[in-house]
Parts: sequence; C-alpha cells; structure tokens
Amino acid sequence: MKTLWAYGALPAGLLVLTLGFAAGCSSTDSLTSCDIQAKVDALGTAATELDAAAASMRIKLATACSKISGGTFSGATATDDDVTTNCDKASADIKANFRAAASVTVNVVPGKCEVDASAQIKCEGKCDVSGKCDAGMLDITARCDPGDLSVVCSGECTGTLECEASASAAVSCEGSCNGSCEGTCEGTCAGDCDGTCTVKDADGKCAGECKGTCKGTCGVTCSGKCQGSCTAEASAEAKCEGTARCKGECSVKGTAPKCEGELKAVPPSCDIDADCEAGCSGQASLKAECTPPQVVISAEGDVDAEFFANLQANLPVVLQVGAQAELAVGAASDVGEATGKLVGEIAKLPACVAKVGADLTAKLSGSVKAAASVSVSVMASASVSTSASSK
Repeated sequence: MKTLWAYGALPAGLLVLTLGFAAGCSSTDSLTSCDIQAKVDALGTAATELDAAAASMRIKLATACSKISGGTFSGATATDDDVTTNCDKASADIKANFRAAASVTVNVVPGKCEVDASAQIKCEGKCDVSGKCDAGMLDITARCDPGDLSVVCSGECTGTLECEASASAAVSCEGSCNGSCEGTCEGTCAGDCDGTCTVKDADGKCAGECKGTCKGTCGVTCSGKCQGSCTAEASAEAKCEGTARCKGECSVKGTAPKCEGELKAVPPSCDIDADCEAGCSGQASLKAECTPPQVVISAEGDVDAEFFANLQANLPVVLQVGAQAELAVGAASDVGEATGKLVGEIAKLPACVAKVGADLTAKLSGSVKAAASVSVSVMASASVSTSASSK
C-alpha cells in the first residue's frame, strides 16, 4: 500500500504551483499547449469525488453508530470527531452487551461493490497518448477477473445465477437472498415468523431461528420469494423471475457486463499516460456502488432485545461503508501519488500554472484532508465490525 499524504501537509510541487499562480503568469496561454488537459481533468475530478465520498461516509457512519447505541445523529454533515466518538461508543456498547449475553451468533451474507467500469474506460480513452489503443481496452469483459464478472445471460448459465428483483417485484429464490425473504428460511430470521421463533426483539419480531415461514431477512438460505437479489448455483431447474445475471459461463454472448472489483491494467499495446489512468481508476473506485450485506443476529440469555435489534438494523450500513472506504483508501493513494507528479510538472510550465493553478490547488488541498478522513472511517468501521463478532 502506498503512503497517503499526511493530513495538513502539501507536496512541495503544490506549494510551488500556488506561488506560481500568485505571481500572475500569463492567462492567455492555452492549457492544451501543455498537452496535459486529460490528466488535469482526470485527477481533478478524482480529487472532487474523493472529497464527496469522504463526506458521505462520515455522515453514514456517525448516524449508524449513534443508532446502534440507541441515540440519534441529526447533523446534516459530520466531522471525523463525530465518527470516532459515535463509533467508539457503539463498539464499547457492543462489547458490553455481548459479554452480558449467554451466547451471540452473527450471520453475515456479504454485500458486493461494483466499480463504475464503463466510466473508467471512457475516461481512459482520453488518456491515450498514441491514439492507437486497441479494442481490448474498451472491453470490460477482457479486463475483469472472471470471478468478478457477471453478465445478463439469455442462454444457459454454468456457475452462479444471480436474480435481481425490480423495485416493485420479488424474485423466486432457492439460495442466498440479499434482501428480504418470504418463505422457508434456513438459519436465523429477522422479521415476521409464521410459526415458532427462538428469540424475539422488543417489538415482538423474530430475531432467531424460525420454525415455519419467515418474512424478513434470512441468515443463510431463503426458499421462496426474495425482495432483493438471490444467488444460487446455476442449474437447469434454476428459475429467475427478475433480471438474471450469470457469474460463470454463458452459452451465448452475455450483455450488460458488470465487474465486482478493479479492472485489470490497460493492454500493453495501449500507450496510456499512467498518471492520467490513475485518475480514471480512482474515479471508478470512488463511485463504486456497494450493496449492504445481510446481517442476522441471534442472542440468548438475559439480553437487551432493543439493543440487538438496533445493532442488526445498523451494522449492515457500517459494513457497507467499510467496504467503500477500503476502495477509497486505495484510490486516494494512487491519485495522491499521481497528483504529486502532476503539480510538479505544472509548476515548471507557466502556461499551465496560469490556467489551472487556483482551481486545481483548491481541489488537491481538499483531497489531502479527504484522504485522511477516509482512513478514519476505515478504522471506525473496522472497530465496530470486529466488536460485533459472534460470541
């Protein structure tokens, strides 16, 4: 892992850039004469995305951690101190309630993060120095690890079938339901249990094993209707009433490819500016869509049912933000290193200083603080999730 810029410290090149702009270089010079417009655009946008991502993570974590402890966070924005204070309290409360319980089981069905691969490839096309990049660079399927690639398959799928429900319809499910299950549930059930339930929360909802039909979040396997996405081993009997995505081999050419994880590097035949490409991949990671995991908690003994209900409802948000923050840390590192090179390059060219000095300086200065803030979110999320391990 590359070292992130230290909080509050600016690279020497950025200081030179600031001073050069203040000196009043000619604004009549064109940035295109510097031949770095694509690089400035890519890294400048990545810096803006990093700042926005850090702010979003702070408010989500401060709110979720506060709710775990039974409180509320009403601020429109959140600081790093808000995140640390609320998540430290949540972590301490989790440990105390776990110690007081006879046993606690935490079942987690992981969510997933999908980078904005199409936007990344489009951005990289502008970084092409030679103008001769082959079609491989524009093909998501060629640059995504097979285990991370899924496509809409109209033929037979060999591997894993993922059924995605629409906003208004559930899908038939015989597997892991990333959402709400209405049917027979293997494992713990969080919601309404038509039968007998081993543990109930303060509202009388099931929060343990359901002997019957569960309408809620299912800990292991759902057999019925899933409001969300259902993942199961593909077979001739597998049915999908929603959008069927295949992760594996499709008997026909799949469409609408998505990649869970980062794209492979551009093909060697492409002469891509590395610093520009870092900005493109950074944007894709920072705009990744991460679905929250399923969490079902079963606690036995003299327990605070309301606390465990709050934990079950808000821990998925903490885990989701943690996954996003991990991606953001890597993006911040790469973008920071590339930007450090860029500001040094610009500082040597008066035309570039005059054209982009003030705006780029502001963006990069903000990204330094944003990178440090993302690290705080990573640590806060990790602290809470580690505390919420099965007892």
